[in-house]
Amino acid sequence: MTEDLTEKPEKVQLEGIIENDKVIITDIKGIEEFYNTSYIGSVEKNSKGQEVLIIDSIEVLLLCERNRILLWEDNDKNKKLYDFESLLTYFTQFDEKLFHKYIVYMDLRKRGYIVRTGYGNGLDFRVYKRGADFEKDSARFLIFPVFEGNPIELRDLDKMSRVAMSSRKDLIVATVDRLSKPIYYSVKKFQILNKEEYNGRRDEENNVR
Repeated sequence: MTEDLTEKPEKVQLEGIIENDKVIITDIKGIEEFYNTSYIGSVEKNSKGQEVLIIDSIEVLLLCERNRILLWEDNDKNKKLYDFESLLTYFTQFDEKLFHKYIVYMDLRKRGYIVRTGYGNGLDFRVYKRGADFEKDSARFLIFPVFEGNPIELRDLDKMSRVAMSSRKDLIVATVDRLSKPIYYSVKKFQILNKEEYNGRRDEENNVR
C-alpha cells in the first residue's frame, strides 16, 4: 500500500514597493499570480517599458491578509515587515474609511463576484457577474458604500443614480452595521427634481387626468 504524498504547491509570496496609497510589483510573476488569476491590480508600463502590476490599497490588504505579499516600512528590508494591522494603519492616512470599504470588498469577493475599483467620488467598486471576463465584459453593478454616522446626501444619491443609469449599471448602496456586516440595497431609480421640473411634471399629470 502506498500513500499519496502529493502536496498542494505553496502560495507564492511576492515583494512589493509602496508608493503612497498604492503598491508596485515589478516581478512578472505578479501579473500571473494576482492579475490573471485573482483579478487584482492593473497592468501598466514603467519608465523602462516593462510591465508592472499596480495594486490599490484595498487590494493590498487582501493580499496581505492571505500572506501573498511582502512589504517593508519605507521599502527597507532592514526595517519591520508590515502585517495586516500596521498596513491598514498606514493606508488609512489616505482614506479614513478604508477598513469599512474593505469589509464590503471582502464580502463581495467571498460571494464569488469579480470586484474592481470604481469611478471614484463615492462609487468605489465595479462588480461583475460571477464568471465574467472583466477585460471584455461590462460591470453589472456600481457599489456606493455608506457608513454609520455618515448619512447619505440626497443630491449625492441622485448623482450616483444618474451615473449608474447612463452607464447601464445597477446602483447598489452598501452599508456596514455595528457588527461589521454588510447590507445591500438596490437603487433602481432615484431623481431629485428642482422646483421647475416638479411643477412641470405635476402639470403634465394633471393634464393627463
